[in-house]
Amino acid sequence: MITLSRLIRTGITATALASITMLTGCWDEVNLQDVSYVSALGIDYVDEKIVIYGQIINFASVAKTEAPGSSPAETWVGTGSGNSTLLAFYDLMRSGYATLNLEHLKTVLIHERAADQIEDVLDALNRHRASRYTSLIFGTTDDIENVLNTENFFNQSPLYSVLYMPQPHEEQYTFIEPLQMQLAVQTIREPKELTLLPVINSSRIPWSKRGKPIPTQLISGVLVYKDFKYKGYFSEKTVIGLRWLNPEFKQVFVEAGQGGSKGTVSVRHAKTSLEVSKTGGDPRFTITLKLSGSLIEMDSEMTKEGIESSIEELVRGQIQSLFDTGRERGVDFLELEHYLYRYHNRYWHEHIEKKDWLPNKGTLAEIKVEFRLTDSGKFVLRKGA
Repeated sequence: MITLSRLIRTGITATALASITMLTGCWDEVNLQDVSYVSALGIDYVDEKIVIYGQIINFASVAKTEAPGSSPAETWVGTGSGNSTLLAFYDLMRSGYATLNLEHLKTVLIHERAADQIEDVLDALNRHRASRYTSLIFGTTDDIENVLNTENFFNQSPLYSVLYMPQPHEEQYTFIEPLQMQLAVQTIREPKELTLLPVINSSRIPWSKRGKPIPTQLISGVLVYKDFKYKGYFSEKTVIGLRWLNPEFKQVFVEAGQGGSKGTVSVRHAKTSLEVSKTGGDPRFTITLKLSGSLIEMDSEMTKEGIESSIEELVRGQIQSLFDTGRERGVDFLELEHYLYRYHNRYWHEHIEKKDWLPNKGTLAEIKVEFRLTDSGKFVLRKGA
């Protein structure tokens, strides 16, 4: 027998279900045509004001990442300025008809002129609810608009570029590992640790189309920070030894020489370790690099021992040059002090902490390089003497 209370409960349930079916599925539904998603932000500092550049990409061009198009992918770049990063972004919003949204922000590009403003920039982006910690962060010494308006091969999407997707480039040419914003914040706050921002500039030298040079993106150096202080820009040529210290080392082609013979070696593995001696005053370090690779090119007879010795000498020279370059400009590129801070903390507190410590000429006692040639491909090597 159906009671009155049961009928009431059934009626309430039916009414609730009917109400739910009339509700829309998405409370915050957004029409795509009403939103402009910023994929890259450029930060400059001119006349004591932050200048911000925002790049937006046509959604239709995103599909060109794998399928080449018949016409160049469309991008737009806007600018705004203000006394802070967020005020500059607000000024940029003033000139955009559609709502500017940072939920798809993939890259932040900081000009060298704004290098000293990085604390404000990172703080502003991390406070913005829509920005992502996984966004990549780069530096530049070029005009930001030049970098954002470079061309892509086969009219592919701008997302298929070093600025947005540096991993394929790093796989074939190791120099400096791309840096995500979350890691940049972590390392820049870590005592005595260096933060290296890869520098992307535009270049018209390597590539052309129908005889006309085209602007492409090129990693050309690093911006260096330590303890939230900007230490300067270093071109790739002056700090080429950094590639051997890269924990994500992938591949480097180097030339080997023996007498009048030359060859090309593909180095595919590099591992670095440090040891320190703390006896007798200042600490003295030994750095050991273990490398391996294969011979891919040779113009005349060479020996396995000669190739290995040649590569070891080359790498040893590049590490010494890196150490000397840093010492001359007040940068500890081998991060010797950070090694003491992390692994010999008591010694660091007692002997180093209160000093403005930098390595001297004798701090790097020895550079040990061990290169192992794993194979010579189709080349026949001469037996050593």
